[in-house]
Formats: sequence, C-alpha cells, structure tokens
Amino acid sequence: MKFSSAWVDGKRHVKIETKELRAPGPLEVVVRIKACGICGTDLHFYNDYPNGAITPLGHEVAGFVESFGSEVTDLERGSSVVVQNNIACNRCDACLNQKPEACSDIKTYMDDQAGMGQYLIVPRAMVIPYEGLSFAEATLAEPITVALDLCREADVQLLDDVLVMGPGVIGLSSIRLCRLRGASRIVVVGHHLDTVRGKYREKAAYELGADLVVDSALPNWKNEIKEKFPKLFARVIVTSPPKTIADGIELAGFHGQIVFNGIDFADDLVSFNANDFHFAKKRLIASHAIPNWGFPQAFELLKQKLIPPSLVMTHTLPFKELERAFTLFGDRDQEVIKPVILID
Repeated sequence: MKFSSAWVDGKRHVKIETKELRAPGPLEVVVRIKACGICGTDLHFYNDYPNGAITPLGHEVAGFVESFGSEVTDLERGSSVVVQNNIACNRCDACLNQKPEACSDIKTYMDDQAGMGQYLIVPRAMVIPYEGLSFAEATLAEPITVALDLCREADVQLLDDVLVMGPGVIGLSSIRLCRLRGASRIVVVGHHLDTVRGKYREKAAYELGADLVVDSALPNWKNEIKEKFPKLFARVIVTSPPKTIADGIELAGFHGQIVFNGIDFADDLVSFNANDFHFAKKRLIASHAIPNWGFPQAFELLKQKLIPPSLVMTHTLPFKELERAFTLFGDRDQEVIKPVILID
C-alpha cells in the first residue's frame, strides 16, 4: 500500500512524496496519522530551506494504532496515540547514569519519515496512548512538553517575578505553567501587538494568567518594564527568536536565570554585555526538549482546560491546504497561534 507525506524541497515549496508502506518490525508500530501541528521549526524549514536538502515536515503527531509487530503486546489496534519524534537510546553513558536528557545517541524517525503524512512506522517506545482528546487537540501535547522543559530548566520558584518572551503556543503555555508553579507576577513580551494576530495573542496571554503584556515593537518598551519592575526578573523564559536573548539577559535581575528555546537559520548571532552578566551572576540555559518528557502532564493540562485547546489551536486545515497553512501561520491579519493539519 502506498501513502503520502510532506517534505520541503526548496524555499517555500512543499513536495508530496509517495512511498510504499512496509510491514512493521517485531517491536515497531504502524501509526495512522490523523492530525499534525505546524510548529516554528517547520516554518523555518519552509521559509529558509536551511539544509539545502529535502527535509521532512511535522513532528506534532496524533493518530491511532493501525498495526504492530509480533513482540508488541501492550497496545490495541485503533487506540489513540501521539508519537514522540525523538527518544533516548537507553544505552549510552548518560542514559545509564539516569540522565536521558543528555543522551548522546538520540533516536528519531525524522531521518527518513515525515510526521506530516498518512503513516509512521516507529519503535514502540515512541508511541504514547491517550484518551479524552480529539486528534487535533492531542497534537498540542508536544509543544506543551517543550514549555514544561523550559519551566523545569528555569526552576520557577514560589513568588518569583517571571518574564516570558514570545506569545506563541510554547510561550503561552509557559504562562500557565509559571502560574501553577506559584509565580508572583508574569510579564509577557510580544512583537507588533497592534496587529490582528498580536491582539489575539495578547488576549490569550491575559487569559492564561499574564499580569502585563508589552509590545517590543514600541520605542522604549524595556524602559517601561524597568520602571514597573525595578528589581527586574528572577526568571526569564525566551521563546522568541534568538536575537531577543540579549533583551532577556538585560531584563534578568541579580542572579536571574534566562532559559531559551528557539532557532533561526537566518540570524542566530547574539551579543550582550558580558561584564553586566558576570557581576550580576546571571545564568543562561538552553532548553531543547529532546527527548520530550511530560506527555501525561500535557494531556491533563489540555483535558482540564488549564491550557484550553480552543484558545491556542486557532485553525484546522486539510492536508491538501498545507502550503496555505504556512502562509496563514505568519499572517498578521489573522487571529492565529497554532494551525493543525487534519489528515484523511
């Protein structure tokens, strides 16, 4: 049987590849994909084509178990599942020393498969069953696990003042997580909040628990924050482009901790005042949620509507409108946060 999946083979061009679906190995699972979210990494691949080689799209995947190999005994056909795009090897020194986040031999399906397609064949360890969410809603679990990792690395403490930079789905999720961790005041920074897109994200930020939302497109926006928060912030979470890390460092207080997650293939250079950083004993940490952790928590956050799916999943489109979805994602005249592709 043949199936289709989506790949980038040039700047702003999607190629639909057709492949033959093979039988699963003894410890493999065939997942029929029903929904896949578009994330910022996909958008970078689409806009920039950074590797100059055909690149798979999609890793926020939900679907159901189609079949599995002879040694898989704990799954049922038809069960709803999400698929992790990376898992730890469980064999390297880091894994054996109980540090899977530092695994030196991460396993991924994205070498030769795309999550934005009809099927995936993956190791059983990548498959996580769930209940109580639609396929589209379940795709949100993956970016929420990224937010969970950011907040864990930031180590938000009771009554901390927190700055969250970037009101995308990860930044917005981080607002709620910081509030649940007991943050005192949460300030969110977005860019061009005067647009339709920006105004909706500002509204979502307040709904999820922000105390103040500031537009970084305005002159003197940092001075506004400094006047209201003279001690600055114990924790800064940066989900905006890498070039904004310097702003996050500047707005971190004494012994403040700055955690960031994000890439930019076109502009990833950052400069900052090293003396200020040194004497204020600030700390900068990269969060890269590979392998992901926290899916059970993410499911509960969605089911309990602590992070309401209807708030952040703003658009669902069919697979045939994938390129339109990419255009929509960056449209300032749309109330868009997270587009999800539904796959027949």
